[in-house]
Amino acid sequence: MAPSQGFGAGGGAGSTSAAARQERQLEQQAQRSLQRGDWEGAERSYRLLVQRHSSNPAVYSNLAALLAMQQRHGELEPLLRQALALQPDDPVVQNNLGQVLVQRGELQQAEACFQAAVSLDPAYPQALTNLANLRNQHGALGEAIALYRRALAADPTYVEAHWNLAHPLLLQGDYRQGFRQYDYRSAIAQPIQPHASPALPLWDGSPLPSEGPLVLVSEQGLGDTLQFMRLAPLLKQRHGAEVVLSVQEKLEPLARQSALADRVVSHAELPSLKRGQWLPLLSLPGRLGIEPTQPLPPLPPLQPSPQARERWAKAFAAAQDPAPIRVGIHWQGDPAHETTSLRGRSLPLELLAPLAAIPEVTLVSLQRGHGAEQLERCGFRERFSGAQAAMNSTWAFDDMAAIVERCHLVISSDSAMVHLAAGLGRPTWVLLKAIPEWRWGLEGSDSFWYPSVRLWRQDVDGDWAGLIDAVAVNLRGQIRSGEIAPC
Repeated sequence: MAPSQGFGAGGGAGSTSAAARQERQLEQQAQRSLQRGDWEGAERSYRLLVQRHSSNPAVYSNLAALLAMQQRHGELEPLLRQALALQPDDPVVQNNLGQVLVQRGELQQAEACFQAAVSLDPAYPQALTNLANLRNQHGALGEAIALYRRALAADPTYVEAHWNLAHPLLLQGDYRQGFRQYDYRSAIAQPIQPHASPALPLWDGSPLPSEGPLVLVSEQGLGDTLQFMRLAPLLKQRHGAEVVLSVQEKLEPLARQSALADRVVSHAELPSLKRGQWLPLLSLPGRLGIEPTQPLPPLPPLQPSPQARERWAKAFAAAQDPAPIRVGIHWQGDPAHETTSLRGRSLPLELLAPLAAIPEVTLVSLQRGHGAEQLERCGFRERFSGAQAAMNSTWAFDDMAAIVERCHLVISSDSAMVHLAAGLGRPTWVLLKAIPEWRWGLEGSDSFWYPSVRLWRQDVDGDWAGLIDAVAVNLRGQIRSGEIAPC
């Protein structure tokens, strides 16, 4: 909900009654409190108006907008519904109510609100964009793109429409237009910023001068960094540039060991760089002109340290595993990130039971943090590696990379683990919801990004059980045919 929407003069301006004058005075007090940044004072004024059963719908929508600025989303719906009861033809309130319903997961009701707002105001860019977002999540990409373009025709400067338009374009494989729109991510209401910024000019994709490096800076999640930092060598191949890479601290050792750049520096070192240009990491594919129709050249694999490799080779050699083929599994992403396009990407561990039922398989949990608590209560705990207890206390990506190297196969939901395993060149099966994130495309079992990846897609949205059954049948067959066998 846009906090500025709905704040304005209340009704009854033409009345001279004492009640109307008192109402105007309270509204003016609320406005003065807002100007001073006194949210509590503004709320007191609006609450008094609500208690007196004001017939002015703006009172309710203004209070709702004020609470939204304070992230008090649970209190908004009754206020917005009261505003609509008084003035059902207000497209702003319809749009705001739709956003509240989206946050609560009531997508069908939310869509009806956005549709009502668009019917009332066909050139309302916020409502058009919100409606497009739901169409996009449902897989109606053509409709979503048309709605985003309508929003931009109404307001070409509306950055939220530009940013959201990027996702269906990329999902359809239109990387050229998609990455142009993706660059709007730093200008949206909740901007997506790099983790740090050097005081250098941004690289626009033009030929790089010989003096000074190009500095790539991480942004967004660990999986994004793992995937796109592997493109750094292409800069040297195509532009002959010195490349400096700056990533999250926990990925620095892996980046250094993998020799992806001339130098790897911490975020804290970026202010000291005085020469060169820089780029947020996820702008790199667009600047390099990468297209899914053009195969990527071979990229260097990620490399754990020799010490980590030796440590986990010994641990697995000493483990009393139930079976000879180790299958690493990962089932849960960070719930905080599972909104919009990532909603529904994770699954409960218990649904992976068909994998545990394959006699030749030892499971290796690669889960850390959210979701790891499911391991202790799952019904097939005895099917995990004898080294699992030691692995559970290991969080360093260097160690995780060495553990993944000891797996014959990794099966994972869409998460950072996919990019670690595939970046190492390990056979990796990715479990995808019906409408996946843009990087996996809409169809096919191969990945443009990784030659060792196989994509498994839901036929029916939310049907993880059916997908896992198909994966298990295929895994049994590959084991029996010798395609997957102990090293």
